[in-house]
Amino acid sequence: MSLRFAVLTLLDIEPGSGYDLKRRFTRSVTHFWSASHQQMYRELHRLHEEGLLDCIEQAQAGRPDKKVYSLTDAGRRALKGWAEQPAAPQKIRDPLLLQVFAGHHVDPTVMRAELERHLAEHRALLQTYEEQNQRFYNRDAASQQHLWLAHQPLLLGIETEKTWIRWAEQLLARLGEAQ
Repeated sequence: MSLRFAVLTLLDIEPGSGYDLKRRFTRSVTHFWSASHQQMYRELHRLHEEGLLDCIEQAQAGRPDKKVYSLTDAGRRALKGWAEQPAAPQKIRDPLLLQVFAGHHVDPTVMRAELERHLAEHRALLQTYEEQNQRFYNRDAASQQHLWLAHQPLLLGIETEKTWIRWAEQLLARLGEAQ
């Protein structure tokens, strides 16, 4: 259900095509919500059919017409109504944490390798988030002021990655001592 509201929120910020939306999705909400290209397009069509989005076609030279979506008044009301509802807290479901929990059954070299693999992924993700953060601060002051609340999940993502990295480094150091 929340993909529809991620789409509505991104189109509330700025109208765009499915391609534009997927690009914006990757640069903003992908660190806390995921969706495939196909899911995104299905949701765009569904929201349009429900009257929550308008769609205009723009001619393009040498390419098929581009469909540009924007929110209708009904779309804005639906987004506002959803945003005002209480959100249920989410539980962490991470297979690696379960493996660490059962780690006494795993050879320490195997555990180290798995932790190092995840650590590399989290470091890369942190770098991506920090680049996105810098793009936010490269915006003009009016855009920053308008989007400051939307920026907060990215800041939480940065802090989460830093915490995860610190935890994994400490665990790897402890595993090194145990060998």
